[in-house]
Amino acid sequence: MKLVPVERLALTPDRMLPGHRLRLLIGGGEAYPAMLEVIASARVEVLLETYLWASDSNGRRFVDAVCSKAQEGVPVRCIIDGAGSFGFDNGDIERMRGAGVRLAIFHPVGPWRRRWGWQVRDHRKLLVVDGRVAFAGGMNLGNDYAPVDWGGRGWNDVHAILEGPVLRDLTRLFELSWRSSAPWNFEPGQRVRRQAIEPVAVHGATTRVQALAVGKFLGRRLIQHQLQHAFSSAQQKIWIEAAYFIPNRALRGSLNRAARRGVDVRVIVPRHSDVPGLADASRSTWTSLLRSRVRLFEWLPGMLHAKTICIDGVWSTVGSYNLDARSLHYNWEITLAVLDTGVAARLEQKFTDDLLHCEAVDPLLFRRRGFWQKLRERFFYFFRVLL
Repeated sequence: MKLVPVERLALTPDRMLPGHRLRLLIGGGEAYPAMLEVIASARVEVLLETYLWASDSNGRRFVDAVCSKAQEGVPVRCIIDGAGSFGFDNGDIERMRGAGVRLAIFHPVGPWRRRWGWQVRDHRKLLVVDGRVAFAGGMNLGNDYAPVDWGGRGWNDVHAILEGPVLRDLTRLFELSWRSSAPWNFEPGQRVRRQAIEPVAVHGATTRVQALAVGKFLGRRLIQHQLQHAFSSAQQKIWIEAAYFIPNRALRGSLNRAARRGVDVRVIVPRHSDVPGLADASRSTWTSLLRSRVRLFEWLPGMLHAKTICIDGVWSTVGSYNLDARSLHYNWEITLAVLDTGVAARLEQKFTDDLLHCEAVDPLLFRRRGFWQKLRERFFYFFRVLL
């Protein structure tokens, strides 16, 4: 088989900038302490954007962290989604106001609210500190993602910590979200004073990273096209961990063709989803995948919330983008595309470790499932696609 240069896995290789230091953080046990430590070290500014910020014991760890930093005089701005963080406590909001943290809300769900919205959600998970270090991935802020020894539920998820030139793009994406959000605990029109920060390449680092994003004025299918290109260019393996796996026809077609030409295509999904009916909707898409010899595995212990892809041991993605209709049509998302064998090896090791806690989907047994189960799957599939 003729080998394809690794750059060919990227649809836009010229935009995959070198000079990055990137480390994967597996679960809240690795991500949360690192995030809190970097916030505590801030000297210039803290920018935090998240879909869900829970008013629970671990969500309040981050409230404490940003309030403490703002009281030191460091500018802190936070964005939360109006639906994802619907239950964010008024006491926490007032505490942030008193400390000087500026909090904005993306598309409040009430039609009487300024810049309200329902379908379009800010699903990004982004933290940028001092323009020098950033975090992005799948983790929200709350007990679901926190480690068990912190009183959390320890959901299976992945974040990344990185330094390098791509922070310029991540900061710009935050600013776009900020301008599209409504002030919540400060007066509209208050100017935001920022110190100019220019991210620099990490000397000697060869890791190449591109920030893939969809949102306002950004192509809705940009991430999908990047994924389809990578699937089509794969020669050895495509390993996916997907919290909400309801791929549309185009993505299923790319995976099917890859599997039929001999690529080892494997997908891990949660057996029990935190979203009612989503597991049924996902199973509605499995028939053609299994027929093409795509191997599917169900994660058994708790909730798998990761959104990662690893291809041919070199090209990887980690971020907030789900392989479902909401990420494709409505949500604002950020996913990091990475060209680096070390990062890919870490994802492959995680995938291999997770397989020990999975059950493989038997194609024969799947075909034999009953009529009412198939009807249920189709119902939830169309419900999720049209929602």
